[in-house]
Amino acid sequence: MGHGILQKTSLMSIAILRHTKRIKMSDITIKSLGTLIDELITTNIKCWFAQETIMKSNDEAEIAKAAKAAQALNKRRCLLIQSIDKLTGESFSMTDKSY
Repeated sequence: MGHGILQKTSLMSIAILRHTKRIKMSDITIKSLGTLIDELITTNIKCWFAQETIMKSNDEAEIAKAAKAAQALNKRRCLLIQSIDKLTGESFSMTDKSY
């Protein structure tokens, strides 16, 4: 009887390990504060470059591509800020739309 419980526990451990390996590192809920801040800085820079492309380009296709990227980056930026706020227990930022 003890052997069956041990076997079930081992199978459960294997299932948990397999699930853990499938978790994408882009899941911001499991990252450290330093990693979140690093990603926020990187995201801000990428968003700035996308916005620069929108402002300076004359190519409609390039502008559309940059606009789509800027939107996605801004969404990621808001999620990162919310995660930082949640992790620190603070809420200095307004990331929800108010209209």
